[in-house]
Amino acid sequence: MAKVAIGLNDKDIQELNEIIMDKDRDEALKFLKDKIYSQVLRQNKSKLDVVGKTHL
Repeated sequence: MAKVAIGLNDKDIQELNEIIMDKDRDEALKFLKDKIYSQVLRQNKSKLDVVGKTHL
């Protein structure tokens, strides 16, 4: 699997720090889905779009 760069703003980093300090598993999963996984999907989709266009 290819490497993917993830960008977090200051608010996201603060939220992540709070989740870690609170050891809140439910919020951790929500954060992963909303902030991290969505970025991974977006980047993978844009890679597929580019690959698909090169074969035309």
